[in-house]
Amino acid sequence: MQMQSNSTCYDVVIIGTGVAGLATAIYLAEAAASKNQPISILLASKAGASDTNTSWAQGGIAAVASNEDSFEAHIEDTLDAGAEQNDLQIVRKVIEAAPEAMQDLIRWGIDLDKKEDGTYDLVKEGGHQFSRIWHKADMTGNTLQATLMHRVNQFPCIICKENLAIVQIEKDHESIFHIQAIHNNGVDPSYINLTPENSIQMHCKHLVLATGGLGMVYAKTTNQSIATGDGIFFANQLGARIKDLSFVQFHPTGLYESNQSSTYLITEALRGAGAILRNEQGVDFMPQYDTRASLAPRDIVSRAIMSEIKKSTIQHVFLDATVLSRSTIQQHFPNIQLACSQKLGIDISKQWIPVIPVEHYACGGIQVDTFGKALGVDALYAIGEVASTGLHGANRLASNSLIEGIVFAKWGASKMIEALKEEGLLPNLNFNFNPISIKKIDRAFVQHTLSNYAGIEKTTAGLKTGLNELTKVYDEASILTNWTLEDWENNVLCQVGMILFKDALSQTENKGVFFNVDLEKI
Repeated sequence: MQMQSNSTCYDVVIIGTGVAGLATAIYLAEAAASKNQPISILLASKAGASDTNTSWAQGGIAAVASNEDSFEAHIEDTLDAGAEQNDLQIVRKVIEAAPEAMQDLIRWGIDLDKKEDGTYDLVKEGGHQFSRIWHKADMTGNTLQATLMHRVNQFPCIICKENLAIVQIEKDHESIFHIQAIHNNGVDPSYINLTPENSIQMHCKHLVLATGGLGMVYAKTTNQSIATGDGIFFANQLGARIKDLSFVQFHPTGLYESNQSSTYLITEALRGAGAILRNEQGVDFMPQYDTRASLAPRDIVSRAIMSEIKKSTIQHVFLDATVLSRSTIQQHFPNIQLACSQKLGIDISKQWIPVIPVEHYACGGIQVDTFGKALGVDALYAIGEVASTGLHGANRLASNSLIEGIVFAKWGASKMIEALKEEGLLPNLNFNFNPISIKKIDRAFVQHTLSNYAGIEKTTAGLKTGLNELTKVYDEASILTNWTLEDWENNVLCQVGMILFKDALSQTENKGVFFNVDLEKI
């Protein structure tokens, strides 16, 4: 139906307020100011502006900064973690741009940990040869989010709207994006539906999808509840290319808790500081699987843990941080210490932490060029986790994601500024959207299906079963006459799940995070 609602035009609409969305807005505003070029930017957040996966990032930001380290070493580590499936040109471009991006963050006021001599306290994480992780204790993401939000608020040309859920995007023959959203006022999504009163329409020349991950397609994830794969869904609808969506990274050390969909992450930096993975018998098992032991890349560690669990009577392994001093834990990992105490009643300086691999990061996504422009759709950009840039290959190296979001934000902003200089103002528009068809989909069924058949280890038969089950459920589901934002998300999860299954079935070899047992037999 045609909604009578507020209709506003912008030069750029950015969906998502994590590191990728915020950095894009800042770089756009700074570039426009330096050129005395007027610009209007909308930042749209489905929940609160800080309800992002960026806010939860514990580890840090990878960038070469010491004399012992080098770009070549960082490139080597990234290619090794990514199973050599990375785009070397992109890997080099990102890693060589990383130090300058860190200087941008410092210029914007970020407060990162320093040593007593005033130099930055760089640490080491799994897969890295050298200490090159910039951090703020175990809450780097939270610090980064706050820094970027503070900078965003200094620009009148950036309008940030919270609790604005985008539910429809169409593009007309004049290449203008038309966006329909629900203003949810922070209310539970199961109670919010599309009405003339809460419907908002927006129009723009350039659209940036910075929507983050797809973690909620699985039963257990480290992602926040807003990570329902919206950007993948929209890009697919608009005709963009989706690449390697089945390259899903499971973090080896999610805190083991029963009956929780969002899992607390135990940062890799804890192992970087010396914590050791142990099995039910207390054995340090990782040296049996990889010479790098507990600091091997995440795909290797995750599969090793699952192998140990299969031989065990319990559904987890342990992370032993008792080898660290209490002062080290209190100084560098205060939030993990607090979370383990509050959630499980354990003192990590004295007791082992129960951990299990859990869905964490999408290495694939919307395929983009070297500036973050989506392939297949003009003026559409994908920045951050939602994009497949070529940096990560078949497995993300720890702490490469935040820096990827920042540098691609800078490159994408430069292209948009160039294009906007040649374009005129958009007129006020009213657009007749196509009707939105929402079906009755059970979220738990979707999550159960993905978790069962598209987890750490897959089989061809399982992937076919999963795809058939989701397709059957979607095709036979009844159409809802009145639907809520939660219903809309459930439809998105189901459709993104089907894309993921199809991609997994198209893979012909095991690489990085992608592991199909049957391909080992070929």
